[in-house]
This record gives sequence, structure tokens and C-alpha cells, in this order.
Amino acid sequence: MDLRKDYQTIRGLDAEILAVSNDQLTGAERAIDHLDLGFPALFDPEAVVIERFDVYDTLNDGYATPSVFVIDKSGDIRWEYVGRHYNDRPTNQQVIAQLEALQVE
Repeated sequence: MDLRKDYQTIRGLDAEILAVSNDQLTGAERAIDHLDLGFPALFDPEAVVIERFDVYDTLNDGYATPSVFVIDKSGDIRWEYVGRHYNDRPTNQQVIAQLEALQVE
């Protein structure tokens, strides 16, 4: 799943992508440059967001599992995909379909 290629489509659906990492802030700028995400990233070394969304991968030393949450403007989670391992991610089309469904409600 490379959300960069569909970022403008997602933005066109009045949505934003936010990557969340519990990596330490040391070297964060270098990591952002290296990853070239093209969308905002939140570094959360205390893992507050990861705990809030309960996406710890207990088999992988406390890192977050790849997860996608579609949250509406009221703050309600409307769809979620929590991967079972590091490369278990939804397709861009799955995410876009969920965003499109919000448009028709």
C-alpha cells in the first residue's frame, strides 16, 4: 500500500492521511526525508496514539501493526483495518471505497 500515489484522490474526498510512528524523535527529520511520504507524519515516542487505538504488535517488540482508521468529522471511527503482521495492509482502493461511502451518507 503506497498511499502517496493516491494522496490527491484521498484529499479530493475531503480526507487527510496522517502517518503515526512511535519511533524516537532523534533522527525523525531524516526519517521523514528518507521515506518521502508526501503527507503529514506524527511521531509519538510515548505511543499514546498506538495505545489509544490498541494497535500494539506484541510479537514485534511493541511496535504498532500497520493500521488504517477512517475517522469522520465528528471523531467517530467509521472503518478500521488492523494488520496481523508488518506487511498486512489494505489496498488503496479499499481505503478510497470507505471514504467514498462517507460521501454518500
